[in-house]
Parts: sequence; C-alpha cells; structure tokens
Amino acid sequence: MQRLDPILSDEEFSCFKQFILQEAGIDLPASKRSLVQSRLAKRLRNLGVSSYGAYWQLLRKPESHAERQHAINMLSTNETYFFREPQHFQWLENQALAIQQRGGAVKVWSAACSSGEEPYTIAMVLAETLGMRGNWKVYATDINTKVLNLAKRAVYPKERVQRTPPLLWQKYFLRGRDEYAGMVRVLPELANRVEFSSLNLLHCNRFAQTDFDIVFLRNVLIYFNEETKLDVLRKLCSRMREGGHLLIGHSESLHKLNLPLAQEEPSRYRLIGGQGREAG
Repeated sequence: MQRLDPILSDEEFSCFKQFILQEAGIDLPASKRSLVQSRLAKRLRNLGVSSYGAYWQLLRKPESHAERQHAINMLSTNETYFFREPQHFQWLENQALAIQQRGGAVKVWSAACSSGEEPYTIAMVLAETLGMRGNWKVYATDINTKVLNLAKRAVYPKERVQRTPPLLWQKYFLRGRDEYAGMVRVLPELANRVEFSSLNLLHCNRFAQTDFDIVFLRNVLIYFNEETKLDVLRKLCSRMREGGHLLIGHSESLHKLNLPLAQEEPSRYRLIGGQGREAG
C-alpha cells in the first residue's frame, strides 16, 4: 500500500511561513498552506523524512545551508514568459535610444529574473535597437538557484516564446531537433550579453553593480508585506542612477510609499534626487 504524505499542521505552516519571510521576504497567506504542503511533500519523500516538523528541524541546523537554499527554491514562485507585459518593452526601445544619445552605456537589471525569459527579452529589444554589439549590458539576478541554472541553459519549450514577435523569433532562437524537438535555444551570441548571478533582494544593496538606467522588478512586490516592500525598494534605489527608471508589474503599486521615486505611468517610476518623497 502506498504511504500517504503527512498533513502540514497549522504550527508547521507557521514555521515555514516565518522561514520564507525571513529568508526571502515572501509573505505567504494562509491560503497557500496546501501549496506549501504539496511542494515540500516530494522533498520529504526524497530525504526519507517522516514529517514536516522533522524537516523543519533539519532546516534549522547550522550546517544545512544547501538544504535551506533548496527550501527557498521550492517555496518561491516563478511564473514568466517572453514579452510578458509588452508595453514595457515598447517603452524600453525609445528609452535605450535616449540613453545612447546622451553618450553612455545602457545598463538594465532584471532583479527577479526567474528562468530567464525577462532578461533575454530585454536583450532582444536592446540588440534590435542598439545593435548586437552595441554599448549595452543586461544583468539578471534571482534568489532561486534552480531557475537560475535553467536561465543560463537558455533552452525553452516553444510555448514559452509564442508571444515573441515573429521576426525576433526567427532571428534570436534556434529550433531544437531530435531529443530537443519542440524546444528552442536562445541564440548564444545574444545569451552571452546577459550576466546571471544569485542575489537575495533583501540584500540587493550589496549587489556589486550600480548606476542602473533601468530596473525591472515586475510581479515580485505582491509577495512582500509593506515593511519588506519598502525596505527592498530603498535598497534597490541605491543601485540606480539618478533619473533611472523602475518598472513594476501592472497589478502592483507603490502608493504612499516613502521613496525617492516619481510615478510617470501606472507601472513606471523615475528615481529623483533627495529623500523623503512619496511614490504614487
């Protein structure tokens, strides 16, 4: 008889809720309890751990660094595709040209890049606008090491690229054959223009790169509570140049947050000089 997975108790859910809040800033509502249970159940089976409580004790051990990262990977959400919210990329074309005309390099940061679709989309737009060998660079970071490995691989099911304009599809993707049938690979010359690294947004002020012209932080803030959101955004602003832009998801808002950001469009903000200004 197949063994049934254990049930995640309220107390155990509270432990994992506090863990992911502290480690990644993700504030899980009670409605996500079944999701947490299902995502952790497979790991318990693989490790031969009998209960969620026992797994929690394993995570608390000082030497369990790798397992804590594994838990973060399982509990963080990663849903994305190429050319998601396309209005941002239409704006990016004009903004990149304006930056180039001022004589500087165009530096763009995909701050929660997931499996890579967003930074590769950015790279396509910049390659088309400024040339493949133009003066631009895309940096991409995420806390989830599993999806970062997928991003670096740059191989995707065709369904994930279906919103890519046909001309760009033909120019920047290679069709898979044999065991890779139904898959595409980002053109290596383009993929090499994106630099991936692991970064926890709670500590994004430690990111070595600075003076970003444009930062994409889309569909991430919805997982943070107000305190974490404000803390992350203040640190992120320290990595941007004055006059640089922050793009967030269309369903997100910075309303009444005390930040040096001026709203230009519902999901686009510009970094302004001075502190103590309200966004929104």
